[in-house]
Amino acid sequence: MLKIVTLGPAGTFSELATHKFIKQRSESCNICFLPSIKSVLHEIGHSSDIGILPIENFSEGFIAVVLDELAALDLCIIDEILLPIKFSFVANSANINEIEQLFVQFVAKGQCVDFISGLDNVNIQLTESNIESLQECLAGNAKVGAIVPSGSFNSEQFALTIDCVNDYENNQTRFLVLSRNNIHPISNDANKTSIIVLDDDDHPGLLGEVLQSFSARKINLSSIISRPTRKSFGKYHFFIELEGSQNDPLVALALQEISQRNKVKVLGAYKKATLQS
Repeated sequence: MLKIVTLGPAGTFSELATHKFIKQRSESCNICFLPSIKSVLHEIGHSSDIGILPIENFSEGFIAVVLDELAALDLCIIDEILLPIKFSFVANSANINEIEQLFVQFVAKGQCVDFISGLDNVNIQLTESNIESLQECLAGNAKVGAIVPSGSFNSEQFALTIDCVNDYENNQTRFLVLSRNNIHPISNDANKTSIIVLDDDDHPGLLGEVLQSFSARKINLSSIISRPTRKSFGKYHFFIELEGSQNDPLVALALQEISQRNKVKVLGAYKKATLQS
């Protein structure tokens, strides 16, 4: 049985992404929920076979702690999942103007800024998970409201519900499927590769050289994210996502050229996710 670890508690978007991944597989799976991103990452390859974590949101961008841990840990990406994200507002009073306390998960808050800014004199309480926000509202008095995943609640439980309070109608979050060891061969349908270029030797012009290697071979880059090395100011690792895989001779040649000048960590090659996949 495949053991999967992801962010908990049950009922979160991470669980939905995990079930979407499981549907693609024929083997049975067991899901374990942990309270933090770091705890999930450090259990991959130990108590679990793989981990599933959010890496990027449509409006909020990349999750820094995941990028930093990918640079530090011996993990590889074997797949990605794209999930539509919709939030609703629920409250224990039918009059929204009576709400004085709002529970919202810290990442969800950044995806519902417009709606939250329209609430007057509300004390915002940040939570660790969307389900915690829901539970706090259910246990609260008539002056309590929450922002929770659409479909995670029974509307009859609340005096007021407002659907789709996220800033962007087509809000999405991308999840990575991670393994401890790169024992998975590159599949023929892999069309995306993630790498980290590590700045460990104070190498000037690092990024320019990397971009030139890809540009000279007309390899498209979909993401370039810099993260501080935390060794000194002005030094950065670069997380890069590119089209193609090492099965493509031009991609393989570009990576070989970059590796001759810099320390490169190939995180994995996999099929680019779509909402339908």
